[in-house]
Amino acid sequence: MRLCDTCGARFRGNPERCPLDGGNLVPMPDPLIGRTLAGRYVIEERIGVGGMGTVYRAKHEVVGRDVAVKFLAPELSYEPTNRTRFLREARAANRINHEHIIDITDFGETDDGHVYLVMEYLDGIPLSRAIEDGALEMTRALRIMRQIAKALARAHELDVVHRDVKPDNIFLLRGYEGDFVKLLDFGLAQMKGELRVTATGTVFGTPEYIAPEQARGAPLGPPADLYSSGCVLFEMLTGQLPFTGSTPDLILKHLREPARAPSFHVPTLPPEVDAIVLRLLEKKPDDRYATAHELVQALDGVLGTRASVEVTRPSVATASATDPHPGHLALVARWHDRVEVFRHLVHRAHPQGDAPPWLADAIEALVAQVNDLRKLLEDLSERITRAAIQQDETRDARLRIGHALDSLASEIARVQRERAELDAKLAEARARHAQVEAPLRAAWERAPSPHSGVALDEATGALAEAGALARIRIDARAKIAELEGESRRVDAESDDLFFQMAQLKGRLASMSAGSEVDLGELRDESVELDTRVQAELDSLARRADPVVRHFMAFPHLREVVRGAG
Repeated sequence: MRLCDTCGARFRGNPERCPLDGGNLVPMPDPLIGRTLAGRYVIEERIGVGGMGTVYRAKHEVVGRDVAVKFLAPELSYEPTNRTRFLREARAANRINHEHIIDITDFGETDDGHVYLVMEYLDGIPLSRAIEDGALEMTRALRIMRQIAKALARAHELDVVHRDVKPDNIFLLRGYEGDFVKLLDFGLAQMKGELRVTATGTVFGTPEYIAPEQARGAPLGPPADLYSSGCVLFEMLTGQLPFTGSTPDLILKHLREPARAPSFHVPTLPPEVDAIVLRLLEKKPDDRYATAHELVQALDGVLGTRASVEVTRPSVATASATDPHPGHLALVARWHDRVEVFRHLVHRAHPQGDAPPWLADAIEALVAQVNDLRKLLEDLSERITRAAIQQDETRDARLRIGHALDSLASEIARVQRERAELDAKLAEARARHAQVEAPLRAAWERAPSPHSGVALDEATGALAEAGALARIRIDARAKIAELEGESRRVDAESDDLFFQMAQLKGRLASMSAGSEVDLGELRDESVELDTRVQAELDSLARRADPVVRHFMAFPHLREVVRGAG
């Protein structure tokens, strides 16, 4: 692949000069930069490198939006397990569809074997960079954690466990007041119902943030993400990790050593913040918060009337006005302008009408091919635009359903708390009812019979004791009946909420499945059309080469050829 140093066009094969303008062709420093994927994503620049691959900023040239494209490292792409883990990120993020989880809109594979994901372009910094200089202010840390918890709550509702919550996978966006959080990298996510792609007992995750059950290689559930979140919150509040050491030491500490309260490092932190962190860092999963929704409510209880905990979602980044790497649409537009210039140059090169016969035929063939290309691209653009609109509408609908799920889950958490409180009160009332049974029998037996001849005044004390105990038992029985009625009401409310949640999850699943089918069809069509477009562009370059070389042979036309279009 070679690049024109004048117009930036890329050409396959080994042409000597740019077929568009006769400019010099130089080797591409990065063969992916400038490339068009699936007929619409033009790779602009490399913006990051990670363990699984490389991330580029690209432009969706049909809808005019910046996106990020992550490529799986070539040395990893030949292993099916690596490809499955890589593409799992797309499936997990699309299943969840939450404003605090990165939006992955597409994925695919190029004809030369590059596997990629297309996601929203984020402008900001990872949380790890924000805490490099030390602890964050408490309210800021709690607000960041609240958004992380909301993202995890949605993921867990939809049976997705992240398994690698850490500051590097939490992004803070620029361009608005307050931190707007995005949770990234679901490449290690575990989804209910999928086939296992790792051996049982294999440990994945980051040692500094790994849950005890994760360190043991045990099956994971939502509590593992909550433990990792506790490590992140501890680090935000104190500027330090809860545990440090070599990897074996870290694993042992996560398994056995109780965490210190954050206030050990920052004495000004209130006890209620210590309580949240220490509950998240409990060794037993059942001792942590039951759900991420409960964590949100606990954080809300501390934030209280402080500055609003909600953050306005930033607008989607739009494509830059510059066009350093022309995509198919821009390139075909240039070809259209260029062949029109070629037509006019015939008269300037051959004012006497002595142009070789092949030249006019070659230019007209170029005109016809460019027109065919334009029609092909118009068809592709129309399909992509229609699909993008449908995709946006589906995403908005899924977000609305997701917010309804969040509301239901919060209500379920409230009802479950209410049920737990009722159970405690019931246990207390039943215990009180049982405790007075033996004393009441004893007092009743001590009370004289009405026919015993004992004076009424002498019997009053025993009767009073028996009556007081009987009143306690009667009141306890009434309380039990009242609480059992309340429990039935709460259970009915809980059943109704779970039914509504199941209905919404069903709608969300069917909507997601339909969207994936539509996207798959578009992806297949786009790949086919993109292949045809690239073949036509290659053919166009070959056909134009002799025309350009012919006009470059005229010294007075060289600058015109180079500057045309």
